[in-house]
Amino acid sequence: MLEEFHIKGYWWLPTVNKKVEGVLHFKQEIIQLELKGSISENPNVNIQEIIWGKAESGEEITLFNTIRTLYDMRVLDNYKQGSIIDIPESYSINSFLIGGLHEELQSTKFFSCTFLPSHFNQWIPQKDKTFINIFLDKERLKIKGENNDYQRGFLLEAEEGQSITWYLEYISKIKKLLMLMSGHPNVNERIEFFSEKGKRKCTYFIINRPKKKLPNIQMKQCLIRYIDIEKNASQIFSKWFTLYDDLKILTGIYFSDWYMDKFLEMKFLNAVQVVEIFHSWMRKDTKKVISPESYTKLEMAKQLLKETIPNYNEVLKVNLKEDKKFILQNRFDYLFKELDEKTKDFLIGNDAEIAVFTRQAVQTRNRFTHYGKEQQFTLSSSKELTYTIYRLKAFITVLLLKEIGVSEFVVLHRMMNRLDIPYTELQAAKQFLNSEKYLSFLNSNNSN
Repeated sequence: MLEEFHIKGYWWLPTVNKKVEGVLHFKQEIIQLELKGSISENPNVNIQEIIWGKAESGEEITLFNTIRTLYDMRVLDNYKQGSIIDIPESYSINSFLIGGLHEELQSTKFFSCTFLPSHFNQWIPQKDKTFINIFLDKERLKIKGENNDYQRGFLLEAEEGQSITWYLEYISKIKKLLMLMSGHPNVNERIEFFSEKGKRKCTYFIINRPKKKLPNIQMKQCLIRYIDIEKNASQIFSKWFTLYDDLKILTGIYFSDWYMDKFLEMKFLNAVQVVEIFHSWMRKDTKKVISPESYTKLEMAKQLLKETIPNYNEVLKVNLKEDKKFILQNRFDYLFKELDEKTKDFLIGNDAEIAVFTRQAVQTRNRFTHYGKEQQFTLSSSKELTYTIYRLKAFITVLLLKEIGVSEFVVLHRMMNRLDIPYTELQAAKQFLNSEKYLSFLNSNNSN
């Protein structure tokens, strides 16, 4: 984990050559500039896109997207009276670059970038190895993964110079893939940019905003390690980039539980929503389309029903509501059919137990989204919801990893040998949610 540090120096605005002594403080979750005076000529302006600085060591620094967080009101009073008192101020910083004075994030072009994520050694311990080597044709971007005495992490090389924000987009994609495979959140340990001429190096720092403390993980706590996908690692990385736009929304929801605290009900709804989005986006060919001829016949039938049934509109609303539940149930059924019997047994149990689990998940979802209208048996206690969330998260993880090319056998084997939640709790979830109390729900539901 990148340790906090402090940089003493002088700081000023590009448009105002007034240099003020101050200290830049860096922590993973916050970057703060504390000044001994004021660098701004206008106390009414709190946002500065760029602040320049020069460290005591002589290094040039550019601060990006800054917001003033401390400013004595006496300055504003004196400003109105036509004079300025030089009183200390502080700025919150989103990111900064050590190595040069730059106009904006987009202005300076770099031809390569190196990125080291946290937990890298836990994911790939092997040294002297180039473990990824792919080329993204559309983006004209080469990505190499290296772990040796000279380079640890990922090297991104563009055919043409690109901005920092351009590289950050692909760094974010790599981070999310590693998060999915490792089963843990990660942050930026190091990001460096290189210009073409003389390979001048600039080091970039940006806020990481996890609301939860990141864990110190060991090798055995990584879900999918490099050694598990060594033979087709490049293909998996390539497929991840190919599918990223389709997976972006659902993975955003999937990862959100790691970064913010939520009520159990919200975690449950998010997990169900990920299943819905996954099936909707990744199984588009399973949707049924009504032909024009069938649509015409359906409209004729609806007109006849309207003439025959006085309260037809109310009946139609009920039918549409029931159909909505049926669609979600179908999504679950379809996706579980894709899994091997051993995987299903590990996650939930046999077919009857899966049927109970999915129906309860559907009905609980309906109860939370249409509160009070769902009268059938639903899950409501903390223990019921917690175990159901564990099952859904494991189910979704299998689907996502399979989708990008990781062997289902490998995923199952690794899950069975994990030492952390949710995988250690799946057996307890079986004993609780597969008990007679819950399985009787299937029989009562079928008899209605």
